[in-house]
Amino acid sequence: MNLVVLGATGRTGSLVVEQALAAGHTVTALVRSPEKLTTGNSNLRVVAGQPTDKAAVARALEGADALISTLGGKGSVIADSTRAIVAAAHAAGVRRVVVLSSWFVERDRMDAVTRLLTGLAMGAMIKDKSAGEQVLRRSDLDWTIVYPSILTDGPALGSAAALPEGAERKMTQRISRADVAAWLLEAATTDQYSRRTVGITG
Repeated sequence: MNLVVLGATGRTGSLVVEQALAAGHTVTALVRSPEKLTTGNSNLRVVAGQPTDKAAVARALEGADALISTLGGKGSVIADSTRAIVAAAHAAGVRRVVVLSSWFVERDRMDAVTRLLTGLAMGAMIKDKSAGEQVLRRSDLDWTIVYPSILTDGPALGSAAALPEGAERKMTQRISRADVAAWLLEAATTDQYSRRTVGITG
């Protein structure tokens, strides 16, 4: 498949690119700083641009089958990039979009203390991600929003699993970025979890 990756130079996004190329996929990475991508794989196409720029996202989506976003950032970057993704995906005829969020956004699945602590520490990020996710939910795209547990930099264990609907989220839950990358790839290349939000943990 031809996969577009946003956030390809980040700690999780770089693993998505690495694993996708290893699996034989063609990858288009939309990045602000192309020099940060040092992979010399012939199946990697690099497009320079901002993920909040509809025209740049549209260039990246030319000929694509699916898009995976692992973007993070401050301010309104998630909300703004999601608007660009939805508009560009419609223009390019791409329907499959998989977005990495954070378990901090799943407010109704936390106990009161955890909700308070995460809200104080991550309030701005939660607001931005929630706004972006609402844009995606209102679209007619074939989207999946993924809420991983606290991320670690450990090796892939192959233990990533979707949590049952309504399962409580806890600060003790962990999952490696490598396992998250593998899960994102599987979600983007199959028809599982269409138009669903999914919590995952290791």
